Amino acid sequence: MGISVMIAAAVLLYLYPSFLSAKNNGQAALFGRIEVEQQGHYKHAFRKNERNWPGLERLRQDPSLSNKLAGYVGLNMKKTEEMLQRLRWQICVEELLLAKLVGGIVLLLTLGFSIFFVHSDGGLGIKQLSPAGIALVLFLLPTWLIESADKQAKEEIRQQVPIFFGIVQALVEAGLPVHTAVRSAARRFSGRLGQELVQLEVEEKRYGNWRKALEEMAYRWEIDSLVSIVLEINGAITKGVSIAAALATQVEELLKQQEDEAADRMNRMSVRLLPLLIVFMGVPLLFLVLGPAFIGMKEAF
Repeated sequence: MGISVMIAAAVLLYLYPSFLSAKNNGQAALFGRIEVEQQGHYKHAFRKNERNWPGLERLRQDPSLSNKLAGYVGLNMKKTEEMLQRLRWQICVEELLLAKLVGGIVLLLTLGFSIFFVHSDGGLGIKQLSPAGIALVLFLLPTWLIESADKQAKEEIRQQVPIFFGIVQALVEAGLPVHTAVRSAARRFSGRLGQELVQLEVEEKRYGNWRKALEEMAYRWEIDSLVSIVLEINGAITKGVSIAAALATQVEELLKQQEDEAADRMNRMSVRLLPLLIVFMGVPLLFLVLGPAFIGMKEAF
């Protein structure tokens, strides 16, 4: 009897750890399934407003395929993504790539049909080429819209830099710290530059501090005047000196540069308007000067 109890205890002690591990593995598997379901629920909750077109998820999950297809349609993925981030449009570069791919397929199909109808009808005219022209415009339209909007936004910010930082200079001279002056001016400045600087309060948590967020914003927009002023501000904060004098110098130089650019535009505009001036004013003046002489010659003869 004692020997049987000892054998049973030995078997129990030998098998009990495996029971525990099996139980733990079962709990781990259960927790793993719960975690997977939670992740799927969170993913669905955060992406419920995202567009899910056919093939879009494949492009998102396979960057090498996206880069390869982007090379076929002439789309610079990195540059386009930077422009979309600057503009804060609610579209991603993969969606734009998918639109370009669809546009390229439609363009190829229309070109094929146009060539087929040319061979069948024996002629080439506007009627045969119009579908291909429309398809070409639709193929080029997305990137053209983004590039033109990005260029316009950059020009808008570049024009607003001296005005905005002139306000900041006045606030700094009144005794406010530079970061407080920038935030106060941004809240009251209705332009695009003010909107970008207001977003620094959100991006400050991402980059760790306000100075880093300001510097990243300036480098993201790639505007020389904004980058130079931001570097001056960061250098003054690092050294603990006043930024008012440096801001005054930068603002004065930028205003002078804008005046020179405006004068150049006016000179170019006057040269472009000269042919119209000759046509619409030269011909009437010529008639007024030579008209009486021709009338006199007609009456004499």
